[in-house]
This record gives sequence, structure tokens and C-alpha cells, in this order.
Amino acid sequence: MNSEDPREELARLAGAVGHAARRRRWLGARSERRPARPAPAASAAASSVGGQPLARTPTTAALASANPATPPHGAATRASDVVRPQPNRTERPVEVPRPAAARPLTATPGSPASAIAAAGASSAALAAADAKAGEIRELARAAGDLAELARRVAACTACSLCRTRKQTVFADGRARLPVMFVGEAPGEQEDLQGLPFVGRAGQLLTDIITKGMRLTRDDVYIANVLKCRPPDNRDPTELEKRLCTPWLDRQIELVDPKVIIPLGRHAAMHVLKVEASMGSLRGRVHLLGGRKVVPTYHPAYLLRDPSKKAECWKDIQLAMAELGLGSTPRPASS
Repeated sequence: MNSEDPREELARLAGAVGHAARRRRWLGARSERRPARPAPAASAAASSVGGQPLARTPTTAALASANPATPPHGAATRASDVVRPQPNRTERPVEVPRPAAARPLTATPGSPASAIAAAGASSAALAAADAKAGEIRELARAAGDLAELARRVAACTACSLCRTRKQTVFADGRARLPVMFVGEAPGEQEDLQGLPFVGRAGQLLTDIITKGMRLTRDDVYIANVLKCRPPDNRDPTELEKRLCTPWLDRQIELVDPKVIIPLGRHAAMHVLKVEASMGSLRGRVHLLGGRKVVPTYHPAYLLRDPSKKAECWKDIQLAMAELGLGSTPRPASS
């Protein structure tokens, strides 16, 4: 028979259980914190002594299970003492987004980038074109007259148009009067004959000069921004215009016109160095470097829309007034 006092045995077991519970908390174990069951012998001894039931005293482990956040008596509270349940989930690797592909350059109409976008050339290519244009400008300035300038233009290979042209198209007329017509680029017939405005649009321009202004083509000077025909009569690119501009600038210096008449929106914008509609450019006289600029519709556009001929005639009358030419009635056939 056990000679120890049952109360001492109960106290010893309770102390051991409490020590074990404190150790689990300090080590951060995720336990269910259930009160430990006493050994069968201790349970029987604790239930009765001398045949009389004993009042159950809650053990330290039971108290800790009821309030897990409460540290053992005499122990300092630490963050590791409080064990919070964690959701059971599978960690997924963090995906690093790939950098987005570079978006193509876009531009709104009238913005500086719109011409670059329309040209299909990168800013680096245009910068290289500007550097090349500087060299062309020096060559153009070295030409002392129009004949020498025409020879230098004929030898130009600055852009790819030199590989598709039949010949360069320099100019027509002798500029007996200080007026200069500027178109955009040569067409098929111009490329074949080497003269500007010799097709159907050219015949209409001749009518404007002879029947409207009462002049001859020799009295005026006719040129284009580009000296070579773009394939399939497409619009000139920004790169092509930048490379060809020095030739036109030198032409204007040598001809020294009092009035420049750009034909069409593209030529008008190029001469005036602005982005605007034809409707906002025509119908008035612009000043540019001491010269008068009177934009009007391109003859090819007038062939497509004859209703604009009356407005074109008003523009020609403005130019004639600047030249001191008497106003004449609008020709019936124009």
C-alpha cells in the first residue's frame, strides 16, 4: 500500500503538468492546450481520501488552456508565448510581371510627332537626316546660280528616291516677274519629261497663269519641294522632305521672288512651316522672311473638285495685287 499522502502526490503531478505546458508555450509549439489527464492512480487517489470526495482544484495547465494569452505565474509575457492559428494554405511563388513591349509612337494631328509618325521613320533616322541635310545645305550654298544648282540636284543621292527616279525635276520658267509657284513633288509625266506640272494638273496651272494672270510660263518660276518623283505618286515622307529642303531654300534665294504661291496643303505647310488645314491657310497673305506667301489649292485637287476653282481665283487675285498686276475677270474656262 502507498504510504505517501495523496494530496502531496496530487500536487506533484499538477506541478509536472504545469511545467510541461509552460515549456510547450515557450517553444512556440501549436498545441491544442487541453488539460492533461491525471494518471489512473492519481485520479483515484484524488477522487477520495478516506472515503470522502475532494474538491477539484484547476491545475495550471487547465488555466492556461482556458486563457492561452495569460503567461504562467511569474513568467514575463513574450511574443512567442501567444500562438495564433495560421490558415492552412499552399504558398504560391510570386510572379514578376514582364516589362510591357514598347508601344509604337502615336501622335495627334498637328503635333510635332505627327510628321514623324506619318513618315514611318524613327527619331534617330530623322536626326541622321538632319545631319545629312546640313551637308546638302553647304553644297547648295556653294552654287552661284540656278544652272549650277540644277547640276548639283541632278547628282543628289541623299535618299532612296534616286534609285527609282527617271531624272530629277528641277524647275520651269525664267522668273521674269518675281513670282514663284511651289508644288509638292513631281508626278509620272514630270518624271518622264524632267519639267514640273506638265500633266493634266500642269495644264490647269498653265491656264491659271495664261488665261487668269495674263502671263506666260516663262514669266513665272515653277518648282517643287521634292526634286524626285515618289513611287506611285505617294506623299513624300518627312525624311525625304528634310533632305530635299536645302535645294528648295537655295532656289528661293537665287530666284528671289516677291510672292510665293504654294500649291496645295502639303506645300503650303512646308513653306510656311506650320501644321494647319488648307481652309485656314488660303484666302490671305502671309509674311515669311520679307516675302509674301499666298497659298491656294493644288490644280490636281481642283480637277477632283471644280467647285473650289472660284476660291482659287480669289487667291490668285491676292497674289496679283501684291505683284502690282491689274485685276482681270475670272476666265470662263478656268
